[in-house]
Amino acid sequence: MRTFVACLLFSALTLCGQPAQVILLRHAEKPGDPAAVHLSPRGKERALALVALLGKRSKLTTNAPVAALYATRVTGHGHSLRTGETLASLARELGLPVDTAFDSEDYQSLAASVLKNSAYHGRTVIICWTHHEIAGLAGALGVKPKPASWKDSTFDRLWLIKPDSSGAQLQDLPQHLLKGDSRRGGGPGD
Repeated sequence: MRTFVACLLFSALTLCGQPAQVILLRHAEKPGDPAAVHLSPRGKERALALVALLGKRSKLTTNAPVAALYATRVTGHGHSLRTGETLASLARELGLPVDTAFDSEDYQSLAASVLKNSAYHGRTVIICWTHHEIAGLAGALGVKPKPASWKDSTFDRLWLIKPDSSGAQLQDLPQHLLKGDSRRGGGPGD
């Protein structure tokens, strides 16, 4: 009751309903064939490795357990299954479903839903998206200025976004999961 009252009293100044953080990542590697809809063998390897990075024993979520997983909806335009496949092993590890209610272009609605969902207060939300809309999604989550677009070849990074009273802070982190992954710096747009 005390928390509810505090949220009401300071709603203009605080972030009572917002997640503590949003982890935003691109789907894992894809095959060279543009018509392919599934992950490549390296992409499957990365998807499995994400369990160690973001699963139950993750250092990134120690103080803010994962409350939800989101991936793009499969549509006629966006028929790839890669975002859902990237999160499938992590979903099993965490015992959470992967919510695919939003088209990749509908990131504004996704961001609004995530930021106002009181069930996510103080927790982590993980979103796996297509690289074409990731920068826009980060902007919709409050990151200003909107970050640079991701390069087509970048699969080994994630953005840790922490909503705050001025919008959101973004930290660009290497995943360090597979041989050849970037080790530091050199964000997705570099």
